Amino acid sequence: MPVVDEKELWARFKQRGDAAARDELIVNHMSVVRFVAGRMAIHIPSTIDLDDLIGWGVLGLLDAVEKFDPSQEIKFSTYATIRIRGAILDEIRSLDWAPRSLRAMARKIGGARDKLRHERGEDPSSDIIAGEIGVTTEEVDDCMAQVQTAQVLSLDDYLPNEDRDEARKASLIEDIGAKSPEMQAQAREREAKLVMAILELPEQQQKVLNLYYYEELTLKEIGVVLEVSESRVCQVHGAALKGLRQAVREKF
Repeated sequence: MPVVDEKELWARFKQRGDAAARDELIVNHMSVVRFVAGRMAIHIPSTIDLDDLIGWGVLGLLDAVEKFDPSQEIKFSTYATIRIRGAILDEIRSLDWAPRSLRAMARKIGGARDKLRHERGEDPSSDIIAGEIGVTTEEVDDCMAQVQTAQVLSLDDYLPNEDRDEARKASLIEDIGAKSPEMQAQAREREAKLVMAILELPEQQQKVLNLYYYEELTLKEIGVVLEVSESRVCQVHGAALKGLRQAVREKF
């Protein structure tokens, strides 16, 4: 069966209302849904399945197909990424998954941090915050990790490029090339320390970080590579980040 040019599909759908062309456009771009859902999966609560993200993303894809204007100078994959991510974020926001106890602990930690920052003139460590509010350092770290997972940022804060990477709008107006030699040296030093911290992690954690951030595999794909469950990959990733946070506090 010959491959139909995408421009022809858009013409058939937009100009003649061809439902078959619409369906083919949707099928052809399901990979965008899976990509966006896979990249977002690591930043959401484990109670939400990847299949849920994909389902919500499909709704965003359907909306994108209906509203896309082929005459505009923008790739559909770029436009669809925005709609897909927006649909997923809307559903996550509606869940309000974080329990009240977590929110209360986060407020307590935030209040202690502000108080200690004012008293000491610098950001307090988790150990100091824990001592201030009478809990363990692990409880503070776990609480903040969960809260950071729950924080759904405004879609307007991001602009995707043609490679599907994301960048803050602020990064588009900052003069990245204007760093001083001193700042560049400090950045290289931090990178070197971070590399050393990663190399000190257990081998499985190193593999997960490499496959996710460098190879850009999804959680499910990493599970297949390592022959473990997707939930196990998520646990290993969380442990790796926790280890790096501890290393950063000690080395930086």
